[in-house]
Amino acid sequence: MTMRSALKKNTVVFLPALAGLAMMGLVGCSAAGSQAAEADYPSKPVTFVVPFAAGGPSTVTALAFASCLEKGLGQPFVIENQPGASGGLAMQEVSSAKPDGYTLTLGTNGPLVMNPMINKLNYGIEDFTSVGVMAQMPTVLVVGEDSPYESADEFFAAAEKHPGKLSVAIPGATTSAAIELKRLSDEYDIEVTAVPAVGNAEMTTSLLGGHVDALFITDHQDVQSRIDEGSFVPLAVSSPERAGWYPDVPTLAEQGFPELVNAVSVFGVVGPKGLPDAVVSTLEAELQTCSADPAVIKQVGEMFIPEQFSGAGALDEIFADMQDLYEPILGQK
Repeated sequence: MTMRSALKKNTVVFLPALAGLAMMGLVGCSAAGSQAAEADYPSKPVTFVVPFAAGGPSTVTALAFASCLEKGLGQPFVIENQPGASGGLAMQEVSSAKPDGYTLTLGTNGPLVMNPMINKLNYGIEDFTSVGVMAQMPTVLVVGEDSPYESADEFFAAAEKHPGKLSVAIPGATTSAAIELKRLSDEYDIEVTAVPAVGNAEMTTSLLGGHVDALFITDHQDVQSRIDEGSFVPLAVSSPERAGWYPDVPTLAEQGFPELVNAVSVFGVVGPKGLPDAVVSTLEAELQTCSADPAVIKQVGEMFIPEQFSGAGALDEIFADMQDLYEPILGQK
């Protein structure tokens, strides 16, 4: 055998091995690079998508926490309001985004849990990674100051006597408020006409303009201001117990609807499925710090930020429980 043929033979034998070693090196470098990127997170601006129109409690909450996260993590957290399809457009975009922590969203009951049950969408709660809870807000049934109904008893009595006559604005067709009004009809035979809106601002305009009889609205400081000034009159709250800041306002359960205690909006931070553990841990820790920040508490409202912080695991359980609750109601099981 000539030297040339021997070299050729050896080349055939050893090139695959060398290629394998090279690939292992590339994979190792890629993994190391990915870990380094996660360790440096965030190293550029983060987009925080809100699946509702600007204004209202979701935007206020997102802005308050984004400002705090920006200070703590040293990079801008840019709020992008993307309304449409009851939040479905925004959630679809985030679910298909690269899971690197640079695209996050405000996850809440309607867009994240109920919307995929009601509509044929390309995402579900399994397509997101939870980070933690920002706020929890009950829903309040309110009428205008000139309403003939001075109590929840009077309102529901009129609704029962005249099915479908009373109109109630709700913050979207696939929200907890919408489903609870459906349950009011299905389980208690009291029917009102639900009027979906794109947010609190539109709902407020509808009531003050006399276009609806009542609002089943997510509570927040703007709602409280209207109540304080007298343009809103609260009739009932959706929480299991009376709200401490509305001590004289009965719960729906007290009004004879013990099942209607679930129209509480949970605002959490979520990202696409596959968000790295290191990124989740970084965001979760900073989110917990922000939950105790006086500026955040003042902006969102002390009563709406839970005293005990709920992180990624707890938020997963909250959304899973919601799904289990609403699947039978929406005919999914």
